[in-house]
Amino acid sequence: MTKPLTIEIDEAAADRLARIAREFGETPEQFAAQALAARIESFEASAFFARRAKNIDREAAIAWLKELRARDGAPEPDADDRLPADYTPPKL
Repeated sequence: MTKPLTIEIDEAAADRLARIAREFGETPEQFAAQALAARIESFEASAFFARRAKNIDREAAIAWLKELRARDGAPEPDADDRLPADYTPPKL
């Protein structure tokens, strides 16, 4: 089911929207609807993880990760998965 929505955007944005939609073989309306749906999905996911993070037991999570890493045969983290030596965690 769809519901009509009318918005006003400036001419430059409308031109860019039409150009990009054309590149994807879609109408500007189809492209805008999909872009909006993706943005809403992203927002909802961010809000979900923010709510989950509020209740996390950080010490237990760190202990669990350390235990996983200590298991026999556990792979070493990739170089880009390591924190810099001067890293300090943000204050929550």
